[in-house]
Amino acid sequence: MGKKMIQKKKILVAMNDLKNVLKTLFHLQSQISLLVETLNEIGNNYQILQNMPLDNFFNKNMNLENSTHTLISNYSIIMFCSFMDEYEEHFNTNYLKNIDPERILRVRKKNSYGVNRIKIWKDMKTFRNQLVAHNFKVKGKSFFSDEIERLTFRIPNTISEKNLFSGIIYYICINLKNEFIEVSNSLLSTELMLDKIEFTKQEIDNEKELTEIAIKMLD
Repeated sequence: MGKKMIQKKKILVAMNDLKNVLKTLFHLQSQISLLVETLNEIGNNYQILQNMPLDNFFNKNMNLENSTHTLISNYSIIMFCSFMDEYEEHFNTNYLKNIDPERILRVRKKNSYGVNRIKIWKDMKTFRNQLVAHNFKVKGKSFFSDEIERLTFRIPNTISEKNLFSGIIYYICINLKNEFIEVSNSLLSTELMLDKIEFTKQEIDNEKELTEIAIKMLD
């Protein structure tokens, strides 16, 4: 293989790496925007949702406003961390070593003010790891252990903070798109993650099956 062909292949690989990093960040930003906007709408319609109880849940005081707000808030922290992990670990000159480093450093410099603001929420990863992404473990011990005292976390917990986080990463993505416009323009806006996923289907009668399982499991 000639030198020109090798160089061309190296450039194609480098651009593909950059394209995949940008795709990942843009998809994460889009999902985060959806999560935060959903939380905003839950807040706007809280009176309606509070009057919708969860009839089959053990806590009779739980309603649709409580449940959706809590679950989406927790999941948003996971996604916040995913965005920052991708940005810090993959949008850099070490990972994208065959992309013009000046361009990467220029974008990172523009984004540094927003990134530094995000870093004020210093406990996002700890909160994610201990309480929302894994099995309630704090330094190897159960969160419910008497050895674990009250924990304090600095995370984007309020809706205002989540709106701020979402706005900052939106600006981050604008700078990414503007710097790498030739790559951004090549991305298909109609491309869906579901296009690359297939779920195996099985028709079940859950009530019938649970009854049979209960007979086997419960005395």
